[in-house]
Amino acid sequence: MDFPERCLQLCEYITTLSHVHTTLLHILTRAFLSPPFQGGCALEGSACTALRTHLFGAYEAQRWGGSYIYYCPRGLLFLAVLPHTPGAVAEYCAIIGPIIMENNSEDPFEDPLGHPCSLCGIPRMTTAEVRALCELALSAFTFLPVEAVPGQPDKDASLPMQVLYDYTVTVPHAGDYPIEQEHRLQEYIRSGSREAAQQLLNDLLSQLYASAGNDMRQIKPRIHELLVLMNRAAIDGGADIDEIFNLCCRYERELDTFYQTDALDRWLGMILHQFIGFVFDFNAIKHQNVIFKTTDYIKAHLSERISLDQAAAQVYLSKSYFCRILKSELGCTFTEYVNRLRIERSKQLLKRSAMSVAEIAFAVGFEDQSYFTRIFKKQVGISPGKFREKLR
Repeated sequence: MDFPERCLQLCEYITTLSHVHTTLLHILTRAFLSPPFQGGCALEGSACTALRTHLFGAYEAQRWGGSYIYYCPRGLLFLAVLPHTPGAVAEYCAIIGPIIMENNSEDPFEDPLGHPCSLCGIPRMTTAEVRALCELALSAFTFLPVEAVPGQPDKDASLPMQVLYDYTVTVPHAGDYPIEQEHRLQEYIRSGSREAAQQLLNDLLSQLYASAGNDMRQIKPRIHELLVLMNRAAIDGGADIDEIFNLCCRYERELDTFYQTDALDRWLGMILHQFIGFVFDFNAIKHQNVIFKTTDYIKAHLSERISLDQAAAQVYLSKSYFCRILKSELGCTFTEYVNRLRIERSKQLLKRSAMSVAEIAFAVGFEDQSYFTRIFKKQVGISPGKFREKLR
């Protein structure tokens, strides 16, 4: 049984034990090895597709230590978990989900599509249960045995050497490194031309290896320059500066760990797709993920003092970028959104509890009852007392 088959078998075990749909994504070819969850999701075919959503999760798992918990634009929760492959680029990612996360009856899942039938069979879990499942899956995939299939050559590993051979026997001046091709690579990244960018990157690498004689001491400085070029192209294309710079810092550390050109090729190909993805594919998904995670954090701490710094740190964003996302997606500031969620919770308490208005004000995080009443009236149109009377 080869490595992907072992991963798929483990996916089946996770589904059997947890009743959560689990599939396997091949990151480099951008293909699912078993069908992803799509049942009844009307967002499929729009900006939200299974491939885009789960590639985003896979890339974030690479960024954050092998696993990542994220939301699709519909608000369903997924886990991305990378199988551990020592000394190699992560090629596969287990996608576990969907899950409906509900911590209490006051904050039920609100389906933006309003299609309750399509949610039948999707398991509901608390935050603690989701984290436990993520840790168990990460442990299982980390210790998954990696064995080569006897008698079968690694076809993927042989491809870069074939490209290098083809280049050296067909191009008479391998030492002439074409700078103009780097500019074309940047243009392909900015325009989102994946196949053309990948082909040109392969050509650049084969020429680089030929001119450097496969000497990694000469190759790595040029790879560093390629990373900078790809970085600038992604930013020019509209990717977030902080996010791309953070990725590049990680890539610089990873570059030092490579000693073979075949692994280096695969790694650079994955980076290329990541940069293009952050320019063209992931903004809508990433923004919705930020909104759902921020909402969960605020709801879990409504009775406390919640700062902008704390909320931005929860989603690993700078304050300025975090505020831009809130403004573009919700049309309000962070403080306005916190107050909006506090008022929504207070309406539930006014309906279902016998607490006084003052007690409710403090329960949802307002330190002053008069301020609570003023914000409530501004958002709802009547005072909390009138709202309760109207319900009765």
